Amino acid sequence: MNTHVFVVDSNTFKVHLEYMFAGTGAGEKRSPFLMDSNISFNWHTEQNLVAMIADISRIRPGDNIIFYLQAFSNHPGMFFGVFKADSFGFFDENDENNYLVNNLRKGLSFRIRISPVEVFPKGVSEHEYLDNLEGKDRPCQLCWSLIYRKLKGNRGCTMLTSYEYEDLLEKLKKKNNNITLSGRRFSFDSQIGEIINIDHFFSLYEGRTQSLDIEQRMIYKYNRGNAFETHLQAFVMQNFDKNRLKDFLLTLDNGNVWVGNEVSCGVGMQRIDALFIEENKSTICVKVIELKDEEPYDYILDEQLSWYLKWISQFMIPNLLKNGKIVKVYPCILAKQTNDERIINRIRESLFVIDEQNVIVEPTEYIGFNIIEDEISFIRIV
Repeated sequence: MNTHVFVVDSNTFKVHLEYMFAGTGAGEKRSPFLMDSNISFNWHTEQNLVAMIADISRIRPGDNIIFYLQAFSNHPGMFFGVFKADSFGFFDENDENNYLVNNLRKGLSFRIRISPVEVFPKGVSEHEYLDNLEGKDRPCQLCWSLIYRKLKGNRGCTMLTSYEYEDLLEKLKKKNNNITLSGRRFSFDSQIGEIINIDHFFSLYEGRTQSLDIEQRMIYKYNRGNAFETHLQAFVMQNFDKNRLKDFLLTLDNGNVWVGNEVSCGVGMQRIDALFIEENKSTICVKVIELKDEEPYDYILDEQLSWYLKWISQFMIPNLLKNGKIVKVYPCILAKQTNDERIINRIRESLFVIDEQNVIVEPTEYIGFNIIEDEISFIRIV
């Protein structure tokens, strides 16, 4: 199960609670390429929108949903929860028919439906959650997923690792003396800065729930020779647990998988394109994936995967080892299929090491893709 944090303001938060949905978007920008995959569109705007589609596409029904309420009036930024996703991500275009746009006062075209799990009235401030060192002995125990988001300030839907979520949940319970709100009707009182129960019943979500499927747009970009790496990431997030991809991406395939996309791994702009963490009774499998819309090359091995594994060894693995299980790390390249034997052999011969007891780094994988006659296929090359 994953946990996802949606950034809201005091107005959108109220609407999300009353109508039980969460959303992200880019102002008033529209996404017509989701309705017609063959249209021309500004590449930079599309890239930003598809990145948001990738973020919300990693959500699966049953995942935890947390809200981060931005600072307003005399209230600091705070985290509220806990809710769960009741749907996959869907699309409601930013046009005159966008559901609740007048209430929201902004366009949020990529959405999910939610329902309450443990709704704590009081939130935990970002200082209490992100800055407080109480009970923490090492930097890796801080919530780097959200610290990096704050530094970069460009993600409306961010994932939390399981140990980051457990830390937040404990803080929510302590702040509220384990008291949660009953029922299913909620709103936000901006005067006291708390979630409240309400008597008025707002209607069930009645907006459009159109598909976010990015496959045909990705193929269109490929056929025109355009860059489509962000589209590939969105495609992976939409399909990692489906037949075409799960045998390549999921090592255990037992239904217990954490997935992240664009996982920040440094105060610069370094980000892991896709990261999967699976667990069974004895083993934790961590698959670190670099995505490319072109054939693989040396820099991926020499710089990108090398740095990703170093960061994971310092900031993630110490938290995973607390479970007393073996941790297996799988470096992986998912890129256009190549016939270049030199780079294939380099990938085959590349060996990464994490010098930590109970950690095993497996040989680097190379999953190649081809798009032929508007069909995408995958093959394990190494």
